[in-house]
Amino acid sequence: MRPERRTSGDLVAAAVIAVVIVVVGVVIWWTSDARATISRPASDSATNPPSAAMVPAALSQLWTTTSPATWAPVLVSGTVITGDGPRMSGRDPATGEERWSYSRDVDLCAVSWIYRYAVAVYPDSRGCGQVSSVVAADGLRGPARTSYADRTVRVTSEGSSVLSTGSTRLELWRSDLVRVMSYGEIDARVKPSARGRGQGCTLVSAAAASSAVSVLESCAGHSDLQLTLLRAGKEEDEPETQHVPEHRVTADSGARVLAVTDSDNGANTAVYLPTPQPRIEVVDQTGTTIAKTLLPAKPSPDSAALPVSRPTGLICWWTGDAVMVFDSGTLAYRYTIPGSGAAVPLGPAARMADRLLIPVTDGVGVFDQSTGAPERIIPVSRPPGVSTVFPAVSGPTVLEQRGDTVVALG
Repeated sequence: MRPERRTSGDLVAAAVIAVVIVVVGVVIWWTSDARATISRPASDSATNPPSAAMVPAALSQLWTTTSPATWAPVLVSGTVITGDGPRMSGRDPATGEERWSYSRDVDLCAVSWIYRYAVAVYPDSRGCGQVSSVVAADGLRGPARTSYADRTVRVTSEGSSVLSTGSTRLELWRSDLVRVMSYGEIDARVKPSARGRGQGCTLVSAAAASSAVSVLESCAGHSDLQLTLLRAGKEEDEPETQHVPEHRVTADSGARVLAVTDSDNGANTAVYLPTPQPRIEVVDQTGTTIAKTLLPAKPSPDSAALPVSRPTGLICWWTGDAVMVFDSGTLAYRYTIPGSGAAVPLGPAARMADRLLIPVTDGVGVFDQSTGAPERIIPVSRPPGVSTVFPAVSGPTVLEQRGDTVVALG
């Protein structure tokens, strides 16, 4: 049927509308994250290599690559995850071959992991809050999220959650990247602040478990730090809070949260406090100190650059010249592995064949994991100037993150 009314002006208007729709669609596509994303999955799926039956007698370099977006080797589903510039890669642990890659048109803020996913964090106009996950075994796309964040963030994971911490704000994400907890400042606050000291606080150090976060924060008008214990509440932006003043501990003192454990009996927090005497305190969820371990001296400033490691059943903290070992469930202190002669620890511990491997000067130390007793040192040559090393193990392969570089030994 012919339209009852159709003038030349109607046709022109319809054509203009169509052109505008096409142009707007092209502009949206041209500036979209989708066009800026390049995803190259693997042709097959990787599997976890079998655990090593014994620690090797010798180690030599297998491969090396740059990874400034990580501060420790990231191992997921038999794949080493590295990040350089805008590109996150999944690599074969034995050969270093890139099996898959994921990249955007901006440089990475950080790379982390959770369960079977590699996690890439990118910046946008609201900070480092563009987050994408990739199935580590094959490089296929996983969940994604976006939110407000600081311009610089530290992203950590103990396997059951991901914690992103900036100077003014933190968020905790579960495996599907849904936010389960947030704390700190936002660009447009719509609820009263839940912070104990009000606005103007800086987050100094934080660690997390699956549903608990502990953070040391420095707030305007207060010279001392405050330890804030956070538990998931009814709303993700309204966590339950417990504030613990840390008297005579200032923001520049080197204090830091080492680890948080979460169980049916509640959450415990291990925190290093440098004054009046260097010590590690374990605090329960009520803010009560339930254990204290004195240190002979303050840790090296380099130790703040590395997180704790988590070999099975243990938590290991590198102090700069020794490795302190704690129970991963209760945070109870177990023992200390000190430096011996020229063999000074350069980082925390990894686990291989029921032994602890610790990077030491000129090699890798092998220690009894039950007692910390030294057994031997495997010689390893490292470039001059390497002062911090974070180890990891994948089957028979030993991985080391040395600054911005990941090195595989076997």
